Amino acid sequence: MLILVTLLLLLLSALTLLVLRLFLPDFRYSWLIAVSGAFLAWLSVFFWQPQMPLVLTLPSWQPEVLFPVPPVFLADHLSWVYAFSLLSLGFATILTAVARENFPSPITWAGTLGLIGVGILAVLANNPLALVLAWTAIDFVELGTLLISIREKRLRERVVISFSMRVIGSWFLIWASVVSASAGTSLNFVAAPKEAGIYMLIAAGLRLGVLPMHLPLRSGSTLRRGYGTVLRLVSAASSLILLARIPYGSLQSPLIFFLFIFVVFTGFY
Repeated sequence: MLILVTLLLLLLSALTLLVLRLFLPDFRYSWLIAVSGAFLAWLSVFFWQPQMPLVLTLPSWQPEVLFPVPPVFLADHLSWVYAFSLLSLGFATILTAVARENFPSPITWAGTLGLIGVGILAVLANNPLALVLAWTAIDFVELGTLLISIREKRLRERVVISFSMRVIGSWFLIWASVVSASAGTSLNFVAAPKEAGIYMLIAAGLRLGVLPMHLPLRSGSTLRRGYGTVLRLVSAASSLILLARIPYGSLQSPLIFFLFIFVVFTGFY
């Protein structure tokens, strides 16, 4: 219930901003509404602490043969840190919006609040179905935003390549779930079987942008601040949580050494 309260605060604030922008374009207190919604959502996450772990289970999907386990979201001491960080990011971004050139920007603030909400669902995801759903939403938002904002053909091609690699990363997580099911267990991020660990690691690496190694924006791009910062960091946090969830015992694979070497070269690059 507490998870829903936080998400509803973000969603209702974003919807309010959109409605006001549509019907009252000259409304002067949109920033105050955005800051208030972000602050209340940030404050509400502290009420999770006394009752953790919190579990939010969505209704089962049909057919059950393809979706034997419904999307499950878990707030524990690990995911709480990520959720708190994302809410702090959203609150700080909107609070400092008065110092940016495009102030006021209610649509951007609404997008920031909505994106933080999806990011929270991603870091709270406790099984592949829940995480892939959140990843997909983040991917399409990022793809649409970048394609609209970037006009250079070369950079647009790199955006599409980056999106494709992220989708491949999502499929590796789905494959980890299939491998876990073939071993007779349903994959969750609290107790992942050792057979699935290597695929979860590859999925997280692809999602974090190991390939392509760098996707720069132009120095003058408006996406380098505000909403663009939130978009990049939400995407990164939703992948880092998977790395944090992989049990060490599930990474006993001969491929780990080669992946480590590749990561070292990527870091130097």
